[in-house]
Amino acid sequence: MNKNKVITYVQYLFRFILGGLLVFAGILKMQDNSALFESVAYITWLPIGLKSLIIDLLPYVEVLVGGLLALSLFSKIVDPIATIIYLIFFIFAIYGLTQGIEGDCGCFGELGESTLIGSLLGSQFGWKMVIRNGFFVLMAAFLFWKPSAKVNP
Repeated sequence: MNKNKVITYVQYLFRFILGGLLVFAGILKMQDNSALFESVAYITWLPIGLKSLIIDLLPYVEVLVGGLLALSLFSKIVDPIATIIYLIFFIFAIYGLTQGIEGDCGCFGELGESTLIGSLLGSQFGWKMVIRNGFFVLMAAFLFWKPSAKVNP
């Protein structure tokens, strides 16, 4: 298998993972957005209207963008939007860590830390969240890598 095919397959895998995570998180927020409400309240410098917009629209944006990303539809538009979403989540994780915010950010609903998926996707502010979101940003950035065309001498 050549390098270009490997890159393409890895990109499809990353699209599926990142898109699936957005859909999963969005659906959990649609069911209960109280933790999201509390975490957005910590951002004191955001206007109240923007906070309300984030709380109301974020779950639906996550599901829409995540679904399109996982299905590799409209990639030229969806890939940058998904990357920006993950970059904002990464910056928010850093903000939460540096500001000493404790508790749940509401990223993935009320997943218990005792389960495997809960321990991987837990929503507690801290280094684990920063590192996890950093990996998600790197995965999203990898979607922009265009395999080079093979040049025959």
